[in-house]
Amino acid sequence: MDMTQYKALFLSESREYLRAISEQVVALEQSPSEPGAVDTLFRGAHSLKGMAASMEYGEVVVVAHSMEDLMARVRDGGLKFEAGVADLLLEGVDLIDAMLNDVEADRPVTPPPGDYAQRLAGYTPPPPRKKAEKAPPPPAAPASPEAEKAKEAPALDAGTVRVKTELLDHLINLTGELVTNKNRLLNVAREAGSQPLNDAVSETGKLLRALHDEVMKVRLMPFEAICDRFQRSVRSLAKKSGKEIQFEITGRDIGLDRGTLEQLVDPLNHILRNAVDHGMEESAERAAAGKPEKGVVRLCVSRDRDRIVISVSDDGRGMEPQRMIDAAIRKGVLTPEEGEFLSPRQALMLSCIPGFSTAREVTDVSGRGVGMDAVNAAIQKLGGTLEIESEPGVGSTFTLKLPMTIAIIHALVVQCGAVKGAVPVTAVLRTVELSRRQIETVGKRQMFQLDGETVPLLSLNRVLGLPLGRFPNGILPLFVTEAKGRRVGIVVDRLLGQHELFVKPFGRPLSRMAGLAGGATLGDGEIVTILDLADLL
Repeated sequence: MDMTQYKALFLSESREYLRAISEQVVALEQSPSEPGAVDTLFRGAHSLKGMAASMEYGEVVVVAHSMEDLMARVRDGGLKFEAGVADLLLEGVDLIDAMLNDVEADRPVTPPPGDYAQRLAGYTPPPPRKKAEKAPPPPAAPASPEAEKAKEAPALDAGTVRVKTELLDHLINLTGELVTNKNRLLNVAREAGSQPLNDAVSETGKLLRALHDEVMKVRLMPFEAICDRFQRSVRSLAKKSGKEIQFEITGRDIGLDRGTLEQLVDPLNHILRNAVDHGMEESAERAAAGKPEKGVVRLCVSRDRDRIVISVSDDGRGMEPQRMIDAAIRKGVLTPEEGEFLSPRQALMLSCIPGFSTAREVTDVSGRGVGMDAVNAAIQKLGGTLEIESEPGVGSTFTLKLPMTIAIIHALVVQCGAVKGAVPVTAVLRTVELSRRQIETVGKRQMFQLDGETVPLLSLNRVLGLPLGRFPNGILPLFVTEAKGRRVGIVVDRLLGQHELFVKPFGRPLSRMAGLAGGATLGDGEIVTILDLADLL
C-alpha cells in the first residue's frame, strides 16, 4: 500500500507536535507545578508515536516511545521533572526532527544512538548539591550529525496547495464579514420598518449562505483521502496482536473540510487502536463466547444536515460501566457517593478524563490512559461532540459529531449579568426552564432529573466570577451540555436565542485565557465572547 501520498501531512503534523513538545518542556522547566502541562507534553509524545507507527517509521517510534516512558514516570510521580529530564526530552526532539528531515529528503532515516532508549529508561536524578558547592559547567559536547541535521530548516514547498488554501481561508473570512454585515442590515431594516429593505436583506442572506457553501465545497476533500492510513494501521495492529480483524469503511465519498480532515487523523487512529487492542478478543475467546473467530471493526461516515457523523464500532468484549466507576474511585477521580449517581452512559465517558485507563498492561499500542483524552480534546477543539455506547460482550460504538465549518457557526447567546456569551449549538444538548421545586440537594450539590438521569447544576455566573442571578418568578433558564463525560445543566440569567455568528480568534492576552474560543459581532454591533465550555468547566 502506497503511503507516500500521506508523507507531507505526516511531516506537517509531526513538526507541530515537536514544536509543542519543545515549548512545553521549556515551560515545565521554569514552572514544574504548571497544572496540565505534563498531560499536554505526554499527549504530544503519544500522538507522535502513533502517527509514526501508522507510517511505519520505526526509528521515530523508538525515540517517541522512550520519551513517553520517561514522561510516564513524571506523570505517575515516580520522577521529578528537572533539568536532566528536560535535556533528555529536548535531545529526543532533535533526534526526531533530524529523522523527519531524512524522511522529507527521501534519505535513509538515521537511527537514534543505541544508548538513547537505555539512558531514558535508566535515568535517575543526580543527588542534590550543597548550597556552598558550585556546579562545574557541563563539558561542551561535540555536535553530532543528527543534531546538525536537526538545525537545518526544511526546504519550503514550492507547490501551490498552501497558497490555494490560504486564499480559500481569506474567502471564508470575507464571507463571514458579509454575514455579520447582513445581520446589521437586518437590524436596520427592522428599526426603519421597511419591508422592502427587510426582504432585500433576507434575499442577500440566502445568497451569502449559498456563497459560503460553495467556498466550503472547494475546500472539501473526500474522507477516502485518509482511509488507507486507517486500513494499514488496523491491519498492522491486528497482525502484531495475533487477532483476526475484518475492517469495514463506509461513506468514503463524504466530503470534509481539509482542515477538519487533517485534525481527524489522530483521534480516529486512537479509537481504532483501542478497538483492536482493548475491544477485540482473541479468536479462542470469541469462539468460546459463541462469536465468529474474526472480529469486525467498522468506520462509518455520514452527513446529517449541517453536521458530519463519524462512528467507529466493534463487536468485541465491550466495556463494563461499573468497572469504569471502580477504577475512577481508585484513582481519586470520583468519590464513592458520586459514583452511585453515575448512569452507565456517564460511566463510559469517564474514559475521557486525562490519565484514566483500565488497561491491564502498557504496550506501544495503548494502555497509558491518554488515547480517549486526546480524542475528546481534539473533537471539542473542532466544535464537535463525542458519544460512547457499549454493551459488555456485544461491543462498543464511538460516535463523533462535527460541524461542517467552524468559521461561521450557529450559537446560543446567553446573558450573565452585564455580560453576553455565545455557546455553539453543537455543544448544547437542550434548553430547559427549571422550576425551583424540581431542584434536589444531594450533599453540597444541586441536581435535577432529566430523562431519568440525575444531572448536576452549575451557575455560569459563578464560573465567570459574576454576581449570581436573581429569579423572582422561581424559573431558572438553563442549557444542558457535557463536561468531563457527563451531562450538566448550566444556569444563566437569560437565554437570548440562536444567532448565526462569524467567529474571529482572539489575540494576546485573551487567547491565553481558559474558556475563550473567540469573539463575534451581533447584528446591533455588540461583541460577544464564544465560550469553550469544555475548557471553562
